[in-house]
Amino acid sequence: MSTDPDPENQKQHSWLRVWAEISGAWAISLAYPVYSNIASGPEALTSYGLRRPDLLILIVLVSLLGPLLIMLAELAIRRLFGEQPRRIVHGVVIGALLSLVVWQWLLGSDSPALIRNLLPLLLAGLIAWLYVRTELVRNFVLIFSLATVVVIGAFCLDYPIRDEVFPHEAAASTGEIEGATPVVVVVFDELPLAALETPDGRIDPRFRNFAMLARKASWYPGALSVADQTNFALPSILAGAEPDHAGGLEPPSPGLANYPDSICRIAEDGGYEVHAYEPITDLCPRSWGVGSRVTGTIRRAVGADDDPPLEDQIAPGDLDRRVARAIGAPFDLPYSGYDEDRRKAFDDFIDGLPAELRSLSVLHIALPHVQWMFLPDGKSYPNFRSPADNQLVSPDTQPEVDRDAQQMMLQLRYTDRELGRLIRKMKENGTWDASLFVVTADHGAGFQVEGSRRIFGSFNSGWIVPVPLFIKFPGQERGRVVKGTVDGRSIAPTVLSGLGLDPPDGMEGADLTGLDRLPAKKRATMVGTIGGDWEIETATVRKERLAASRYLNGLFGRSFYAPGGHPELIGKPPGDLSPVPFAAEDPAPYGEVDAASDQIPAYFGAALSPPGNRDPGPVAIALNGTVVATARPWQDEDLWKVGVVLPASGFRDGSNRIGVHEIGTSR
Repeated sequence: MSTDPDPENQKQHSWLRVWAEISGAWAISLAYPVYSNIASGPEALTSYGLRRPDLLILIVLVSLLGPLLIMLAELAIRRLFGEQPRRIVHGVVIGALLSLVVWQWLLGSDSPALIRNLLPLLLAGLIAWLYVRTELVRNFVLIFSLATVVVIGAFCLDYPIRDEVFPHEAAASTGEIEGATPVVVVVFDELPLAALETPDGRIDPRFRNFAMLARKASWYPGALSVADQTNFALPSILAGAEPDHAGGLEPPSPGLANYPDSICRIAEDGGYEVHAYEPITDLCPRSWGVGSRVTGTIRRAVGADDDPPLEDQIAPGDLDRRVARAIGAPFDLPYSGYDEDRRKAFDDFIDGLPAELRSLSVLHIALPHVQWMFLPDGKSYPNFRSPADNQLVSPDTQPEVDRDAQQMMLQLRYTDRELGRLIRKMKENGTWDASLFVVTADHGAGFQVEGSRRIFGSFNSGWIVPVPLFIKFPGQERGRVVKGTVDGRSIAPTVLSGLGLDPPDGMEGADLTGLDRLPAKKRATMVGTIGGDWEIETATVRKERLAASRYLNGLFGRSFYAPGGHPELIGKPPGDLSPVPFAAEDPAPYGEVDAASDQIPAYFGAALSPPGNRDPGPVAIALNGTVVATARPWQDEDLWKVGVVLPASGFRDGSNRIGVHEIGTSR
């Protein structure tokens, strides 16, 4: 090991070497974990609409900009103070960056805080000292500069980034569209047909806008989803694509790179104005500018906007998240697909709906999808589940499943409300009568004890596979029920037919225009998240759908606020019902309520203390002296718990009184 006693070892490093060494250490410690977090699923790029030019900007920001700024600072130090001070600063920078790798490893291994904080500091100091004093370490750091190319190359070759980087399939050419039919396609998410149906197979009139479509549009009660995940189902709906059955754990990224012939791309090429919002796929014109797309991706990768923050960090002191927020501050943050942003996204879509006849509008909105947080009137309530809890598996007690079903049904009422606002906007614009209007869902959702909410299996087909499909054709005023089997692949050919176009080669599905009946298939194919292809018996699907409908109608036939039964108590004082001692999970919000606010504490969760810790049976929840909901408690170890959503109308400004009352077997 040699030292630096003579001027030969004090010669200036070139700016290229300075940048390369910083860039290599930066790539290992910062760029690599950011890229790993970005490439985290098939919609890693499509959810914000990142395409090739955006990727180039992303790489510049993540891999090149930081080292460039540090290099410029070091060159300024050299100009002012000389090479040796610059080299000392450089050694400190290299030591700090490389010690981050150790800090990240210690953080992930749950090491004690003292070791996690002290060991990286000691290592950073040692690397800095060795860099300044020894040529060997400087040469070793220079070799690390290769990491920049390796990390960027690995990112571009990683799944699903490579789908966008590699050559794409060419889109079919489209000539000028001569017609002037306005088209609106609405795709809801996690909406089982069973949730909309009454026991006699009609659309529940409480969902007034879905029921209106059943009366005035064509309803296809035999409509089936082709997949239990959006990444397959949306390309089937918007591009008429056959799901990639061989996708396995790496399904094709749901963007134009893999599905170039979407109805949006074809309509836009044909001279139509296209208006779209899609939070998962990238098959239509993008909703966000390049700054929002790129910085939003970085912010998401480091969890800059997560509340509470995720445990995994890239730099101490939330430095990575603070920098990401600072970079993204000048730009709008893309809407989150699953929280309160859905309200803003729906508003923006309705506000921007074109009045032009030659227009195509596409909305995919994650409603009534989790997270469940909306009441029928548009107000929201705090979500009690953590962001990491996506509830893929339903709870293990029936009362908890009933609570989840109540939350979904109330959010479906809100979904119906927003559908009505959209239709009214079309009528205001003067496009409703002439429009081709399509309403469907990508797949359903299940509510069974310990069953999967949305992963298809052998016992939840009636929940997952049947989806609503309504099509109002131009000029249609009277409804009709079109029986037979159909799936989302027929939507794209039907839309293109409405535009006066033939579908391009390879587009699956049949044009539904003018058809009064469809073939009744005995079998259909479903692409599941687990297990790949499933061949399903449509008779079994229908039987399980009817069972799902009976369950929901039995639970909510008279009131969406009585999952504990006894809807006759709603709106009455508790009277002689016996109070049950309870401890609310979070009593604070009920002490100061703003009834006019967009958010109120409508979800009530509590631990009950019935005499002798016996099963209290169904309970009535009274709000300000009036029963507003009923629920059934469940046992969690030695505790009895209850959870139910309360109506917004029961709250008043200021303090609100809540009581829990045992209904008793006599009722």
